[in-house]
Amino acid sequence: MTEYAALLHAYGLAVDTPGHLAALAGDDPAARARALKHLRSAIIHQGTPCTATPPAALEVAALLADPRVTDPGLRAELLNFLAAVAEAGTITDIDLSEPDFDVDAALAEALRDGDEEGIWEDGRLQGALYVRAVLGCRQIASALLATATAALSDPSPQVQAAAARTIDACGGVTPLAWRS
Repeated sequence: MTEYAALLHAYGLAVDTPGHLAALAGDDPAARARALKHLRSAIIHQGTPCTATPPAALEVAALLADPRVTDPGLRAELLNFLAAVAEAGTITDIDLSEPDFDVDAALAEALRDGDEEGIWEDGRLQGALYVRAVLGCRQIASALLATATAALSDPSPQVQAAAARTIDACGGVTPLAWRS
């Protein structure tokens, strides 16, 4: 089980993410709509991943195999989210090398005071967390690819198209072992 209280999305600690993920398989259309908005705006914000992005994407991928998630529109939206996550793993305009400090200790210290602003004020920590998020998206690319490949057999052309887009996005991800 993912500890979202130690992960970040675009608006702060990802403590609200588990509820949104659960709503995706629920019966409340309004809660589902809020959950989709959360994925598109908080979990991956304008193409930018956060540390909560990879684990949330893996949970979304698992939801696509959930028998409660049958609506083709929802399934296509989830696949489009996975495509955005895969695309985030293709970011190459930053230095992806390991930081020269203990990121987890710096994050814990910033959060110890209960003031999330400390994270955003520390450019070095913010950069290290961004690198961690991009690399996390790369690490899960094969799982996203497997999910999208399975979705190609969905009877809905809308879902098939979203699956193809996700497969294409996964093709642009450089495996971690190949990065420089």
